Amino acid sequence: MRWALLVVLSVSVDPITDPIRIDPTTGHYVDAHGRARVFHGVNVVYKTEPWYPASDHWDNQTSLDKKTLEYMREWGFNVVRLGVMWPGVERQHGKMEDQPGQYLDEIGKLVDSMAEYGIYTIADLHQDVGSRRFCGEGFPEFYVEDLYSDNESAISKASQWPEPFLSHDDLHFNATGFPDLGDCLKKSFGRYYITEAVGALWESLYTAGSDLNNGFIRYWKSVATKFKNSPALLAFELLNEPSGYCLDSSTISCLSEGSEVFGNAVEGDKLTPLYQAAAQAIREVGAPQIILYEATVLPKIAGDLFPELPLGQNETQQGLAYHIYCAPGDGAGGIVGPVCEITQDLFWDTYHPFLDKHKSIGGFLTEFGAVGGNEEELDHLSRVMSTADETFQSWTYWQLKKYNDFTTANAAEAIWDGDGNIEMAKVKTLTRTYAQAIAGKPSKMTFDADTADFVLEYIPTITSAPTEIYLNSELHYPDGFKIEIKASKGVPQDQLTKCLTYKMVETNYMHLTLSTSDACKIFMHLYPKVMVTVSIYSAAKNKPGTMCDTRPSHFPQCSNCPYGTVRRGLNDWCCEKKEKCTASGTQPGHPCDTRAGHYPQCSTCPYGTIRKGLTDWCCKEDEKCKDVIFV
Repeated sequence: MRWALLVVLSVSVDPITDPIRIDPTTGHYVDAHGRARVFHGVNVVYKTEPWYPASDHWDNQTSLDKKTLEYMREWGFNVVRLGVMWPGVERQHGKMEDQPGQYLDEIGKLVDSMAEYGIYTIADLHQDVGSRRFCGEGFPEFYVEDLYSDNESAISKASQWPEPFLSHDDLHFNATGFPDLGDCLKKSFGRYYITEAVGALWESLYTAGSDLNNGFIRYWKSVATKFKNSPALLAFELLNEPSGYCLDSSTISCLSEGSEVFGNAVEGDKLTPLYQAAAQAIREVGAPQIILYEATVLPKIAGDLFPELPLGQNETQQGLAYHIYCAPGDGAGGIVGPVCEITQDLFWDTYHPFLDKHKSIGGFLTEFGAVGGNEEELDHLSRVMSTADETFQSWTYWQLKKYNDFTTANAAEAIWDGDGNIEMAKVKTLTRTYAQAIAGKPSKMTFDADTADFVLEYIPTITSAPTEIYLNSELHYPDGFKIEIKASKGVPQDQLTKCLTYKMVETNYMHLTLSTSDACKIFMHLYPKVMVTVSIYSAAKNKPGTMCDTRPSHFPQCSNCPYGTVRRGLNDWCCEKKEKCTASGTQPGHPCDTRAGHYPQCSTCPYGTIRKGLTDWCCKEDEKCKDVIFV
């Protein structure tokens, strides 16, 4: 089945009414029809007052309004990880902002407005370092003030912040005790975790029954109560980037980064009890949504990520949220590029074994990116997303707009730059072709960022709802696209064509529907495990691995091969990958090519070339070519 299309359709979005669950037999996110769901989206975290983005007007740096949502729909984003900030939920000690017109009501409006555009929400208790007093944000400041007012607390006895490795004298403080933000930004915010005072703050959070710990539980009870009946609320993410540094408020403990890398004591002894208490509060109010949790931020070199499933074997709606960033920097240029790839692999090798071991839980890459727009950085983004595709992992890029983000690794992280311009190279990288919903059993999904070639393999089993595929026509297929749908060997292709039908439902969105006709029911009964391969590729480019033609007015033209061509006998073929063509090299006694972009190149023949008929050949031996007499 093949189509060549260039389409422009109006936008018609069905509001979200379908809650998402984790299938404990596969770990896939699934909807009420049983379709496997994949999510691509962005972070929206507003780190200062009023702790949420404006929705009533457009702003290229701070809003989450109708115009922004229209962009997100066009770009294929179907999820937002939304910062539901604790200082907004609890503005007064012990009093939650859960009444009409208060903070959670404003968050609810955002969730509902995104649902109108088919965008789900992850509610994220976001923090960085914990307190503005420590050049960060996240916890209500009165908790920190109360700890400092107690002379017996660990934070009061700790070295003056930001000691032991940074100097208090390097910062200027205002009358409230907050450091000057400009001074804060002179160093990476991550360095402020490795301080005795911040370690004491986190130890207080981890201590069951402490004021801060009780506040954490109250927060989740309040948020879960608000959103327990919302189908658009995909998941609760319990805590962003929990810290394991300096927990006993000593210089020695601040030197023990290796304990995070080589062990999971913090995950087992600190995080698991905290997560279990929060999950219990969520379930007690009747909220059925997925619960996501994170480990500490560094990759593990040895051992499991957690000693055991944090929420136990009986909790079927739990999942691992994880982050992948390059170090050092964002993977741009020189030695940093290879280091970035090594770092990415270390993170994948930390998270995927845990997910493979616990196949009943979901996985979600809730942060990655925070990059500018240079080519190397975008290549590394594509690398992360390609790896996610291989295992049907969902993701949210950090982040959509600036949103007053002062704790970040890169000020150029947003899709809109400081002048309000859309960074289209970044958008093109993020708006990959992918299946948002798969009406059957998925086995493979790939997207080539260089050629826009997309492949989905699955066994179709669901007739109540279609397979839904997003593709960006303008950015990836400006000359239209071709679609091929093929069945596995031995299955009648013509019958598949009749039973699996295709339709564009709006710009950039297509549906593949399995017919419920009697003939198709018989077909599916005869071939219950038919593997279907859906391929989408640019109409302006020849498909890699297919024959082409160099003659004028003969098609498909070899000039449209994305990776160049290779000569096989008397025929030209599009290379499957450029590196494969170039790596094949030239061998004595084999045909070669003198044309630019065609492989193998005659210029690499070790003994020179010889023309035989209409074809150039690499000489078998230097002297044999020289001995040829032309008459």
